Amino acid sequence: MAINRRVHGAPGPWTSARDAHEPTTEPRHLPYRPHYRHHLWFVDIRYLVKIEGHWVYSLCILEGYSRTILAGMASEHQELPALLQLLFAALSTYGCPEGIVSDHGAVFQAHDYMAILNALEIEPKYIELRKPWQNLIEAQFKVQLRLADFKFEQAGTVEEVQRLHAAFIETFNTTRHGAHQDRADSRWTPVEVLGWVRGRVVDAERLRNLFGRVQFLRTVNPYGFVSIQRFYIYAEQGLSRQRVAVWIYEGQLRIEYRETLVARYRCAYNPRQKRLREVSHPRLYHTVFASPQLELIELDDTQWIKVQQRSFARRTQRITARGEQLAFMGLGTSALIFFYLQVLEEVGRTCFPHVSCVM
Repeated sequence: MAINRRVHGAPGPWTSARDAHEPTTEPRHLPYRPHYRHHLWFVDIRYLVKIEGHWVYSLCILEGYSRTILAGMASEHQELPALLQLLFAALSTYGCPEGIVSDHGAVFQAHDYMAILNALEIEPKYIELRKPWQNLIEAQFKVQLRLADFKFEQAGTVEEVQRLHAAFIETFNTTRHGAHQDRADSRWTPVEVLGWVRGRVVDAERLRNLFGRVQFLRTVNPYGFVSIQRFYIYAEQGLSRQRVAVWIYEGQLRIEYRETLVARYRCAYNPRQKRLREVSHPRLYHTVFASPQLELIELDDTQWIKVQQRSFARRTQRITARGEQLAFMGLGTSALIFFYLQVLEEVGRTCFPHVSCVM
């Protein structure tokens, strides 16, 4: 690019084609500049590609000082549960930053999102309207556009996009970054700059309690179901004995494993009583975690039950009367003892003929 600018007069990094022959303008103002590790995180959602008529989105959280993508995923949904899932993954691994920068999207101003940030003393910060460049993650999305969008467009399934997205994050975090090219400590990649440094530590139990309103963990049984209150709900048989995250929010129940959505249901949930009333309209997703074992009888999604409800009747304690010991063969206690001694004597004579036994 530098050769093109010098030889052909191509526009510089801070100019457009319209003002290519005019003096170079100053860089745009960035109101939020991180000064140390985990000072500021940056979060945003980007449209990636359409698969079968539906958009797939890129959700990422960036650590501003090192430029490390702390958590990221490709998802068919850009709603609050997806954002909270990403936030939980970043907080549980890296601790808490001082602030998180985002735009004014509805998910970044939702009540549950704000409640979690306030409880953890993380300051929410917002860029100015119609000035996306003020969010540092926008520059990293430009890298994604140039390096990975072509591969995303060649993908035929959401699972393939998710795999490519994870590969891009690994490449991005381990490749030399322009922001670190002048460092004297030879740390030129984002992960090298971030190193072992973590943010403010938060207790794991407290973190689970904060996210407990919308998320909890369950273990998948050998048949692929998870147990939630009075319901057995199908997740994925290939995840047998694995712990999955269950998210309940605004009439939806989502089951996810390693930041991948495996099943989704509609539900009726009473937040005051904390009770699940109804689960319906299942939608299962084909993922890399599907069981390779073929079914003995192949059934389509409409031919087998995915939600089973247990009876609401309370268990009653069984009360059993003490039974009376019956006599063996109608013999009394003394006669029974004599009978046993005779049996033992006969066994001894048979097994040990050279040993005498005096009764």
